[in-house]
Amino acid sequence: MLIVLLQKSIKKDKIISPKGIDLTVIMFTFTGILVVLGSLGFGRFSMALILPSMQKGLGFTHSQMGFIVTVAFLGYLSFSLGSGIAAARWGASKIITCSLFLTGFSMLLTGLGSGFLWPLIWLALAGVGMAGANIPIMAMAVAWVPTERRGLASGLLVSGSGFGLIINGFLLPRLLSAPGGQGWRTAWIWLGIAVIIIGIWTYFKLKDRPSNSSITQVPTNPITESIWKKIFMIFKEKPVLRRLAVIYFAFGFSYVIFTTFFGAYLTGTRGWSTVNAGRLWSWVGIFSMPSGFVWGWVSDRIGRRWGLFTVYVIHGSCLIAFATSPWEEVIVIAALIYGLSIFSVPAIMNATCGDEVGTQLAPTAFGAVTVAFGLGQMAAPAVAGAMLDMGWGMVQNLWLSALIAFLGALVAVFLHQPIFKRITN
Repeated sequence: MLIVLLQKSIKKDKIISPKGIDLTVIMFTFTGILVVLGSLGFGRFSMALILPSMQKGLGFTHSQMGFIVTVAFLGYLSFSLGSGIAAARWGASKIITCSLFLTGFSMLLTGLGSGFLWPLIWLALAGVGMAGANIPIMAMAVAWVPTERRGLASGLLVSGSGFGLIINGFLLPRLLSAPGGQGWRTAWIWLGIAVIIIGIWTYFKLKDRPSNSSITQVPTNPITESIWKKIFMIFKEKPVLRRLAVIYFAFGFSYVIFTTFFGAYLTGTRGWSTVNAGRLWSWVGIFSMPSGFVWGWVSDRIGRRWGLFTVYVIHGSCLIAFATSPWEEVIVIAALIYGLSIFSVPAIMNATCGDEVGTQLAPTAFGAVTVAFGLGQMAAPAVAGAMLDMGWGMVQNLWLSALIAFLGALVAVFLHQPIFKRITN
C-alpha cells in the first residue's frame, strides 16, 4: 500500500515517464527496504537481544561489552562520510552491494569468533558495512522523488528496520534459548547469511537510477573536485546543517541506549524472560513499521523543525515512563509509543538534507550529519557500560537518554536560526 502511494505521488509530479514506472518504482522501493533490513534490521537492531547472551557466553563485563558496541559504532562512524564520497564517485549501487557483503560476512565471523579481540574486530567491520549500505540507499531516495515527497520516500525505506525488529523478536529468542549457552553464535551466523543473500539480490537488482528516468539532477559522473572542500563549503554556507548535526547526535545517543540495552533492561532489571522481551521487541517492530513513513509525511506538512521537535518530546517522555513505571502495562505502552516514532528521525533528517543542499550533494550532506549521529551512538554504549560497572543501574541510563532527547527537541526549535539570535531578538 505504501509503495502504491509513493508510486501515485511520483506519477502526479511527473518525475518519471509513465512507461515502466510500476516495475521501476516497486523494484527500487522493495530493494531499498531489503537493504535497510539487512544493514540495520539484521545488523544494528539484532544487538538488543543478542548482546546479553553474548556477554554471558564470553564472560564479558558491562564495560567490555559496552566497548565492543562502541567500536562497532565507531566502524559505522568511520564510513558515514566515506560512504557518501564513495557513492558519488563509483556509484551507490556498487558501494551498497559491497557493504552488504562486508556486513554479512563480518556477522557470520562474529558468531565463529572467541575471546575479546576477534568479536571486536568483526563487529567493527560490520559497522563499516552498515554505514556503507544504509547511508547511500537513503540518499538515493532524494534523487528519485521531489522535495515535497522526500519525507514519504525516506520513510518507506526506513520501514526495513521495522521488519528487522519483528523478525528478530520472533526468531532470536528461540535461537538464544538453545541448550549450551551458544545460541548467540547461531543467531549471528544465520543473520549474517541472510544479509549476504540480500547482498546478492542487490547486486542484480539495484540500479543507481531508472533507465527511463528524465531526472536531470541525478549526478551521472563522479565528483572530481575535492570532496573535503565541498563539505567545508556546505557547512559554511548552510549553518542549518551544523544544527542538524547536533540534533542527530542527540538522536544517536538517546535511542541507542533503548535499542541496545532493551533486552538487558527487561531481563536484568525488570525480571522478564528472554521470550517475553523478544515478543515485546517484535511488537515494537510492528508499531515501528509506519514510523518513518508517517513522520516523514508529517514533516512534509508541518515542516522539518516541528516534526523533529514533536518526535524528540515523544521519545523523552516514553523513555522516562519506560524507566520509572512500576506497572508492566505502562512499560509496554511506552515501548510501543516509542516504536511509533523510532525511525522517524533518520527519515526526516535525510529529507532535510535534500531540502538544504539539493540532490547531487545530498549523499555527502547526509553522510556528514550522520557522523554526528555516529558519535552519539558510539559514546552511549561506553557511557552506559561504565555507569553500570560503577553501580548505576539501567534506570539511570534511561533517564540520561531521556534528557538528551529533550535537549534534541530544544535545538530543533531553533533549527533555522541560532539560539542566541532568537533570544536576543
